[in-house]
Amino acid sequence: MPIFHDKPKEHLVRREHLIKHHLVRVRLGDKIDYTIPASATYGKPTEAIEYPEPLPANGDRSPAEKSPFNYRGTLVANNNAPRVLEFESSVERNALLVLQTNRNIVELQAQQPTCFYEDDYGVEHSHTFDVCARLRNGKRIGIATKPILKLIETDLVGTLLRIKQQGMNGLLDDVSFVTEKFASDDAAHNAREILLSRRLRNEEEYQTALEMLKGVRGPVRFRALFAGADVPAHRRTALWCLIDDGLLRPMAPGRIEDTTIMIVTL
Repeated sequence: MPIFHDKPKEHLVRREHLIKHHLVRVRLGDKIDYTIPASATYGKPTEAIEYPEPLPANGDRSPAEKSPFNYRGTLVANNNAPRVLEFESSVERNALLVLQTNRNIVELQAQQPTCFYEDDYGVEHSHTFDVCARLRNGKRIGIATKPILKLIETDLVGTLLRIKQQGMNGLLDDVSFVTEKFASDDAAHNAREILLSRRLRNEEEYQTALEMLKGVRGPVRFRALFAGADVPAHRRTALWCLIDDGLLRPMAPGRIEDTTIMIVTL
């Protein structure tokens, strides 16, 4: 599970948000039951969840623990061989979350590799990639993560082109970059839900939800798909698994919430 440090205030759940969420549910006609269940209802994964000790961070550099401009932290990625990954901005953190949902990526590394290149005057420089993604076909992609304005100000695209043209020191097969357009807070929210649903996946609940979707015609609110379920939390997890599999999607890009309009793509 992701672990974050020094999280900024805008990511904290404030009392006002909880009140708004409660009022929306009331206005939509939800019957809120405050009874404490006899057993846990958060999830019942078909396969027991294991929590292996993650490998330590192994980047070429470690970000400073504090910064006056952005925040630092760590998260754990890579299911087969979990490892601590360090990030030093919200764009990096969001990118690490979103990239984990890409099934073509089998491993992520952070703060590596470091590639050397020469500028137009023959002066040697170095660039450490924020993320290195290893694909299922074995290719390794170095990914730089920057806000769009920083991307322009620092001529990062030019740097990446020089690194690629000069052979990437034989460490990579290609280079790329992502900005807050791809690694947005909304995309990171959806990625967290997908990653959690993968861990909590229950095949019986999945098939039940899949059969239910076969009877859906036209747009439907996300909340309507788990209303009336014996355990709404289990149905919600199954629906996120269906989103992960591309069988259910929002009509418009953005954060998927209970009131989001969804489309069945069976």
